[in-house]
Amino acid sequence: MGVQIALRALVIKDQSLNSNNLWRARMKRKTKFILGSVSAACAVAGIAIATPSLGILYNVISATGTVNHDVHVHAHLALPGSEDGFRAEVDTEGAANFIVQDVIFAPGGTTGWHKHPGVLLLSLTAESGPVDWYDANCVKHVYNAGDSWTESTSLHDVVNTSPSNAHFIVTYIVAKGVSKRTDEPAPACAAALGLM
Repeated sequence: MGVQIALRALVIKDQSLNSNNLWRARMKRKTKFILGSVSAACAVAGIAIATPSLGILYNVISATGTVNHDVHVHAHLALPGSEDGFRAEVDTEGAANFIVQDVIFAPGGTTGWHKHPGVLLLSLTAESGPVDWYDANCVKHVYNAGDSWTESTSLHDVVNTSPSNAHFIVTYIVAKGVSKRTDEPAPACAAALGLM
């Protein structure tokens, strides 16, 4: 009788081990399925996630102001030796925020892909390293120390590929009450250039 009890205990123990193993195998399969699904979802979402700024060393809003009406300012200056002279215009429809920003990006820093709700005037300071400016089609334009340019509502990214800091002074003229920048997902062409 003692042998039968021991044998029966072994059979019961063996059955419980098999049911535990079966349960573990099912849990492993479910876990792998869930983790795989989450990974796939993250990979797909990663393609559409906005690209934030990286490598900012200094970022100060030096001045900000609001104009609560349309702005229509036109200037003309006659220049010696020129028939046309110089002309400049600023026209807004609706109230606007004027913002001046001083920002420095470390080597390898990037603004991330983004847009603006208005017009920007940008200058690289005299001691700045050059930057690569990319449009929505990943066409590159290089700006050097002392260069100025404009940006608007089009998708773009600026990357500091130089070994020096990139130092910008930026003047924004944007719609009143709207953030001066909207982070956006990188365009499809960015992956091939490593601009994610």
